[in-house]
Amino acid sequence: MNAQSDAGDEEGDVVADCPACSSRVPHEVLKTNGNATVRCLACDHVHKEHIHEPSTVELRVVVSQGDESFSTHTTIRGDETVRVGDEFVLEADEGVFGVKVTSIEVPEDGDNRRVDEATADDTATVWTRVVDNVSVPVTLHTDDETVSRRIDVPGDYSFVVGEREEVDGDAFVVTAFVDRRTDDSLSVEGDDVEAKNAKRVYGEAV
Repeated sequence: MNAQSDAGDEEGDVVADCPACSSRVPHEVLKTNGNATVRCLACDHVHKEHIHEPSTVELRVVVSQGDESFSTHTTIRGDETVRVGDEFVLEADEGVFGVKVTSIEVPEDGDNRRVDEATADDTATVWTRVVDNVSVPVTLHTDDETVSRRIDVPGDYSFVVGEREEVDGDAFVVTAFVDRRTDDSLSVEGDDVEAKNAKRVYGEAV
């Protein structure tokens, strides 16, 4: 019997039964025309193997970037699990973006329901926001007024309470921030947050 192989942990490898050493072990894929030609990584035996190709689905993805959003589609394995908080690289007509999953909708009784995780097969829409370069709202206090600005930084850039920053040419010291993951406002010196997780940053002009 020609058993189907399973996807392996490393790109280009599959787990399959080796007829030479009678072990189910990782194999290197040498050729994929028709039945794949594979090499057993345990004994180096080369043989043919039918590789199971998992089905794929076209997933609707809504991308938010600052005050704007757009809808696109991406193709992934149907059995892949999508979770709130997952980050991935999305290729779209609008460009290539690093995005983070903020919400997942699955169909239920003719409507959609929000869940924390689902397989791609069961998912109607994935809501995301751009995290590679993000626009963070900044509330800046001066002697005379309070103004709202935006600062554009990489998603992994850290804002630290007590440290100096600059927006639109104006220097300020970070006094607090709101973490979008918990909606908590943190203001103790040394508290920090990555820009992709900052809902708003507060500062005092210097």
